[in-house]
Amino acid sequence: MIKQIGKKIIKKTSSSVQSKPNEYLIIDEESNAVDYLVQSCEFLDKIEKNRLYIKWFIIAFHGAIYSFMMLALLKVNSAQIFRDKKNSKHPIDRDLLSFLQIYFLLKNKDNMGQNPFISTNYHDDCMQELNDELRNLMMHFRPMVWATEPWYPASVCYPLLDILKFCINQIQFRHSDNATLLAYINRVRDLLSKYKK
Repeated sequence: MIKQIGKKIIKKTSSSVQSKPNEYLIIDEESNAVDYLVQSCEFLDKIEKNRLYIKWFIIAFHGAIYSFMMLALLKVNSAQIFRDKKNSKHPIDRDLLSFLQIYFLLKNKDNMGQNPFISTNYHDDCMQELNDELRNLMMHFRPMVWATEPWYPASVCYPLLDILKFCINQIQFRHSDNATLLAYINRVRDLLSKYKK
């Protein structure tokens, strides 16, 4: 099922690009978000065979949430996801807001129009945990020994599927369809529920 859905998205995306197949790697904000979601599903599906895929799932899942939140905010006002660089001499040289700053904007009526994400304290805690404890640890690993069972990242990530679903329902995609992306979310939900305590 995963490969069929992935091929459908890749085929749609690549057909819109005006280059020879495999000539270039072309990524835009939409294909980047979709790829993170697809990879989340792929890595999660492999955890039974190799627990190291927990690390790659965490990184991809964080990237999926971050990317889809940005896409949802871009539809309202593209300038709001950037901040001026410190000490920059160029007015157009800007940085992206952080993961948690983007999440804050997604919950704010002023940034999302009349349809902000209505979060619970549980969502907020899990977003903080995913960003600060899981993803940052995996991306910036220090010399140490770290261990986990699959239920820990599953318990943190499971409620965050609400955020992904919310964002996907806010966006009008150019190359992907909402039903396919929601099918990926459902697949991730099914896989996570096997591990969740």
